[in-house]
Amino acid sequence: MPVIVKAQGIVLNTTPFRETSLFATIFTRQYGKVRVLAKGCRRPKSKMCGALERFNIIEIIFYKRESKETYTISDATVINDFPKIRTRPCAVNGSLVLCEFFLRTLPNEDPDCRSYMLLETFLTSLATTEDSHIKALTFQYLLRAFAVTGVRPHLDTCVRCNHTVTYENNRIDFSISGGGVVCAHDYDNTVVPLTAKTVQALHAIYENDEITFAEDTVSELERFLPDYISYHFDGLRLNSLKQLH
Repeated sequence: MPVIVKAQGIVLNTTPFRETSLFATIFTRQYGKVRVLAKGCRRPKSKMCGALERFNIIEIIFYKRESKETYTISDATVINDFPKIRTRPCAVNGSLVLCEFFLRTLPNEDPDCRSYMLLETFLTSLATTEDSHIKALTFQYLLRAFAVTGVRPHLDTCVRCNHTVTYENNRIDFSISGGGVVCAHDYDNTVVPLTAKTVQALHAIYENDEITFAEDTVSELERFLPDYISYHFDGLRLNSLKQLH
């Protein structure tokens, strides 16, 4: 027998289904990532018509069954639709980066309060962030998401031999395959050079310190993040990351 449940969640993605319905993937606080079918929600008079927009925070009621990949949703109410994000294209792009990351990395129906709170906090911060700082903010939260999902970069010592890494000529070698900084003895063909300033910025992120990224640090992160994600998440390439400006 299906159980009627109520949950709060963030809309990660939607896909049209037939003429009047759609599938939605929603990251719920209580049940983790779930896929639901909203029948008739694309009709103009549907009460759910505007609720199932990407990155909305909503409250949903759906019929939950065991061993079911998709559930039928009966109601959706908007809690926060982030109007200050939706009116700015660069803010929309930033929100979609984190939504796509969690859409494609989270397992289904595995509650993850840390990831949920991270995404909710990011969207709240994004709504009040100036356009010129959106890329830096998005990178900060994407890097924090790595830690929550278990692939936080190793920054204190060589990730392979555990020896102290010296800052020669302000350059630190970072191994994408190793997932952290390396010394000269453990250099490999996935190493990218980072400045000391960038490594210190990464430290600050994981210590939850207040930080303002310099423009050159943002540029360095932009170069190495796609390859880092691809290597540690089974070839994943975030399409939304390419649109971030």
